[in-house]
Amino acid sequence: MTNAIIPSRITEAREARAMSMEDLANSIGVTRQSVSKYEKGIIGPSSEMIQTISCVLSFPIEFFYKAEAESTARSSSLFFRSNSNIAKKVKTACKHQVKWADEIKKQLEKYVDFIERDVPTIDVDYEDLSEEDIENLALSVRQSWGLADDPIKDLIGLLENKGVIVAQFATSDFCAFKGIDAFSSWKDGTPYILYHSVQKSAVRTRFSILHELGHLIMHSSISEEDSIKKSVVDFADMQADRFAAAFLLPATSFPKDIRSTSLASLEMVKRKWGAAMSTIIRRCDTLELLSDNQINYLKRQMTNQKYWHKEPLDDVLTVATPEVLRDAVYLLIDNKIITRDSFLNASGLSPADLKSICGLPSEFFTGYNQRIKPILRIVSSN
Repeated sequence: MTNAIIPSRITEAREARAMSMEDLANSIGVTRQSVSKYEKGIIGPSSEMIQTISCVLSFPIEFFYKAEAESTARSSSLFFRSNSNIAKKVKTACKHQVKWADEIKKQLEKYVDFIERDVPTIDVDYEDLSEEDIENLALSVRQSWGLADDPIKDLIGLLENKGVIVAQFATSDFCAFKGIDAFSSWKDGTPYILYHSVQKSAVRTRFSILHELGHLIMHSSISEEDSIKKSVVDFADMQADRFAAAFLLPATSFPKDIRSTSLASLEMVKRKWGAAMSTIIRRCDTLELLSDNQINYLKRQMTNQKYWHKEPLDDVLTVATPEVLRDAVYLLIDNKIITRDSFLNASGLSPADLKSICGLPSEFFTGYNQRIKPILRIVSSN
């Protein structure tokens, strides 16, 4: 912690809330030029102004004094699974969340050995990958991870055991990240997947996470400059969708469960494989398991039942929450290596941001509930 404001921290805090300089200036009652000078270090904001900025952006005051550790960490481009075009300021906010997750992991791994990464990356240009290549790649990863042809029960647990840091990204009143299901990036050799905790269904969350796994495996070599080109994004997303479907519903075993074209039958397949009925229909089409007439019939039935927006079992099926960062925090606290306060202060983040990324309970920093064990004693041996 320094005695002077770190100008770049004001920029980081503003960008993390997806606010422009103009937005922040209007919120704190100064000109845009003043905000620009704060962020460039030309002038320093008064202590009262820092308190105002801290309040408006929901960051602890200490964040703005926390020097950034020198980093030579190599990062890959950021990829998203979303249902809309993403504003540049929202992409920047997401990038900061990956940075925070990486900083938290590095803070914890001073004391904890995290699982070594077992996530492959391809050596060929992603543009040279055929659809068959992607199918084979998904099967190869399943095989190397010991999944055989079986459905994946605990997807997040599987990825965490392969060294992927999975976290829920922190939303706020400033930036709800509307339209973004998940995003991913490599940072200093560690793969990160952050996903939105509030999605339409658990099966959508599972597909979104596998979509990001596809990006991590196939697209780590795409430059940041290319990653913002629509043609590149569209092509990479198509490949990531194909990988996710092939990984979730492997061509070597999934077809055996397609025995009928009724929605009731699809519901049974959905329960077994943890995939949306809409995904199952697309997969049947891709693998040519059903005729065009049968596919169109199922699509009409989905429309008639209004299942495109909400399917059967969406309120029943669940997805496990990430555990690795959370368990590391509890391990260090239980062994009195760190305290809740020291962990919070070292991160420099707000309690809400830290709780979200680490998967900590809402009361973690505000009077947590310790289990009180009853005192027992033997009153008689007879």
